[in-house]
Parts: sequence; structure tokens; C-alpha cells
Amino acid sequence: MHIAIIGKGKVGSALGARLASAGHEVAYGSRTPEDHTGSVSQTDAVQGAELVIIAIPGTAVLSTLEGIGEDVLADRIVLDVSAAFTPDMALAYPNDSVARRVQARFPRARVVKSLNTMNVSIMVDPLASLSQATVFVSGENQDAKAAVKGLLADLGWTTESILDLGGMASATATEHAAPLFFATYQALQTMRFAIAITR
Repeated sequence: MHIAIIGKGKVGSALGARLASAGHEVAYGSRTPEDHTGSVSQTDAVQGAELVIIAIPGTAVLSTLEGIGEDVLADRIVLDVSAAFTPDMALAYPNDSVARRVQARFPRARVVKSLNTMNVSIMVDPLASLSQATVFVSGENQDAKAAVKGLLADLGWTTESILDLGGMASATATEHAAPLFFATYQALQTMRFAIAITR
């Protein structure tokens, strides 16, 4: 696929490298491409993409997508992996989610929420050091979710480890797992863990 990644921090860079190694064509979009080697403008990156990965802080997502434009985002799959926090690390959108807000604001985009309940090292290599891990998928469009599940397989997730939670309303549940993630990190003093659903 032609994939645009908005954000070239740890998450965007890791996802881009892994997906490129799996044969996807990856373009990084930046607000200041002249300052980031290998990047183009965010609008240029999205215009050439079938799927857009949002890998920036959740509180910046809506304003960033506004800058790209509704017409540019129309009909594209938008994979939101973000988490949104206030400066004191409280949930920025209690009882709501970044992904739902994005879908409401850009109804022609096909938004999927996934990969937001774990550290980036688990996102791109889930079974390297974990015996079990679960990645959740939320969204309204079945074709978009199928495409994202294909990317998850390229990242190393097995079919059994991918759990489709249903529509966009379920993204609130996974975004609200953030306090559990940080509490677990404080207890274990490592981010090499993941939620695992067993049955």
C-alpha cells in the first residue's frame, strides 16, 4: 500500500520502518519538511496515500488534520494510534476518544483506532519477547478495518491476537486504558508488556 505517516517521532519512525520492510511504500508528512530529512509536506504525503497513520500526540490530531483538509482526507483510511493527555497526564477527552472526534469531523474519511494500548516496541514486534498480546481494532468501515488488520499482520500480529471490538464507540474503551498502562509501567518499571485477552 501507499502509506502516509503523520509524525516522525519514535512511533511514526518505527511503524514506517517496519511497514517499509514489509514492502509498503511509506511517505512521512511533516509541517516543516525542510527540517526533517526524507519528509514531505503533510498534504503531499496524504494526497499520494491510500492509508494515513496518525502518530502524533492525540491533542494535536484534529488541528493537524484540519490543516491537511477535509477534501484531501476524503475516502482515505485513517489509522489513529494516538493517545491524548493533558499536561498533567490526565485523559484529555474523558468519556470520548480522539478517533470518534476525527470520524465525526471528517465523515468521508474511514477512521480506524488501533495500536494505542501498548508501547511502540510492542506495536512493531509483539511476539519478540511476549508469549501473548492482544491488539484491538475499532471503526465503522469493515473494508478499512480489514486493511488495517492486514497491516497488523505485517507488523507481526497473528490473526488470533487481533480483536475487533466493533464500531467507533469502542475506541473510547481502548483510549481509556491509558491509566492502566501507566499504572502497570510504574509497578513493573518496564514497558515490555501488553494486554492479552485469553479465553
